[in-house]
Amino acid sequence: MKTQRPNILLITSDQQHFDMLGFLNSKLQTPALDRLAREGTYFPRAYCTNPTCTPSRSSIITGQYPSWHGAWTLGTH
Repeated sequence: MKTQRPNILLITSDQQHFDMLGFLNSKLQTPALDRLAREGTYFPRAYCTNPTCTPSRSSIITGQYPSWHGAWTLGTH
C-alpha cells in the first residue's frame, strides 16, 4: 500500500512578533491564519537559530545549523 505524503505549507513573514495572530491576541482578527494554526501544527516553543532571516530560513528548510549549511548572514547563497 502506497503511503500518502502530507501536504506541508510553510508560511514565513518578516518582522512578525509571536502575538500578532488573533488566536494569541484578542485585539486582532486573523481568521485565516487562526484556522491554519488550529488545524495545523503550532510550535509554541520554537527557537530561532539566528537573528537574521536568511540563516533562520535556511535552517528551517535544511534542518541544519548555519555553521553546517553555510548561510551565515543576509545575502549568502
